[in-house]
Amino acid sequence: MSEELDPLRLPVGVVGLLQRAVQSEVLGSVESMALVLSETGWARGLRSGSWSYGADPSWSVESAGHPPALSIFVRGNDGQQERWTESLHALLNSGRVGPLRRTEPVWSWSRWFAGDVEISVSLSPQSWHGAHRIPAMMQLAVERADAPPEGLAPDPQSARCRATEGSAIARWYLAGEDNLPDDVLELLAADDDTSVVTALQMNEEQRRIVHDEP
Repeated sequence: MSEELDPLRLPVGVVGLLQRAVQSEVLGSVESMALVLSETGWARGLRSGSWSYGADPSWSVESAGHPPALSIFVRGNDGQQERWTESLHALLNSGRVGPLRRTEPVWSWSRWFAGDVEISVSLSPQSWHGAHRIPAMMQLAVERADAPPEGLAPDPQSARCRATEGSAIARWYLAGEDNLPDDVLELLAADDDTSVVTALQMNEEQRRIVHDEP
């Protein structure tokens, strides 16, 4: 049976996640973010920060833990991407997910605020790179309004604390970071939680690219 949709044709798990975000239940910690994702129907993947929507796997989440943030994406053709973008705008403007303050949109990027939570919706139109077509892509982001746009600078001491004292979900998120000291990488590689070890292995190529290693 297909997932029940809300009147705007958005999965109830997307709507529920936004409602919890507006209530400031999502971004307080990686533990709270993971709990809300699980409770609204999202399943944790193998790669650090990746989640899929159980009722409709075409919807996915990519998230980070330093600081906590997430983005929702959906597979579909250009027309579907545009319709989902319109539905999200209608939902966020309706007040159904909670009180939000909207700022003036910039091109195809719109933002709403609820306290220290920022929600944004953007649509990248299709483009061409030589003979290759890059399809349209919608992104729904939930972030802390006080987080720097470029993200937090690497903090080796914080990484060591999370590797030795953090929860399993905190270590799983840590394993997806690109700039980790060698001793932290060694700790995570020997972690008792296999999901942490797997996440570390799956991000190895990305770390090599970032550090320009062969």
